Amino acid sequence: MYAIIDQDEKVAIDPYNGIIAQMDEDNVQANLAVVSDRIDTLEAVAVDLMHSLDPDTTPLISHPNREGIFLNLGKITNLVYGIILGLFISAIALYILYGGDL
Repeated sequence: MYAIIDQDEKVAIDPYNGIIAQMDEDNVQANLAVVSDRIDTLEAVAVDLMHSLDPDTTPLISHPNREGIFLNLGKITNLVYGIILGLFISAIALYILYGGDL
């Protein structure tokens, strides 16, 4: 017993053992090369996501010699957030002090 995934491409899956295969009129042959490549790509992306928590690592699709880019980007992001928050608090303080007579 198998479930048809795509009738035009003649692809099916065996629900009991999870084998995806090309359909034939007589039997179902396993062809896991495409699925295996996609699983490897997904695993590489998952590992890259876990490594992104360490600020000394580089992203998967980064140029060479970019070690510590997460640390630098974190500093820049915090600097921008600090400037925006400081200007916002300063504007509120000036509004409170001068009562809107600016």
